[in-house]
Amino acid sequence: MERLIISVNKNNLIRLEEELAFAQDGLELLDEKKEALMVHLSTLSTKAEQVRTQVNQSLEASYRYLREALLIHGRVVCERSALCSFLNEDVQLREKSFMGVVLPHVIIELPKLTPPYGFYGTGAAMDSVLKSIYESLEMLAELAEIEVGLFRLVAEIRKTLRRLNALENIYIPLYKSTVKYIEENLEEKEREFFFQLKRYKERHKEVVDGAF
Repeated sequence: MERLIISVNKNNLIRLEEELAFAQDGLELLDEKKEALMVHLSTLSTKAEQVRTQVNQSLEASYRYLREALLIHGRVVCERSALCSFLNEDVQLREKSFMGVVLPHVIIELPKLTPPYGFYGTGAAMDSVLKSIYESLEMLAELAEIEVGLFRLVAEIRKTLRRLNALENIYIPLYKSTVKYIEENLEEKEREFFFQLKRYKERHKEVVDGAF
């Protein structure tokens, strides 16, 4: 198995054992982070489906009213009315953090709905178009917030998985292999030292005994 090219000594062994423990703690924390991100991603995905369905239904109603207005008032009148349609909405973008991931928080404030066009040449169908789009804006803001959040969560999960994979399959095995190699070599050196010490004592005893 591959190992780090490093000098075999006690100091390096202690340092590598500390780094290995730190890597194993990091692996555990990353795994917990991955699980939390996956749960939040699942929750947001479910919410996104619900809001997306509501938005689609609202926009379908808007197009239905628009087709009705086109049939009743004609394209020129509808386009002229659309040019003066300003809701003066206030959109603020803030941020919140989840497990280190910066997620957007969209706040939209809508003024009281008042038709910006005159009554002449317009009617209920035109008002219905305006009202349905007005009611869709909050849902659109919420959907945009969720979609961007999902994108960032997926990106963070991918990054976390890469780090997990690197720690679990590369760095931790490499450190374990190196620690084992150093331990075995230090044990061998220790055995050799005691063997040499024993031989020295035996020879010293023989010299002492021979002198008398």
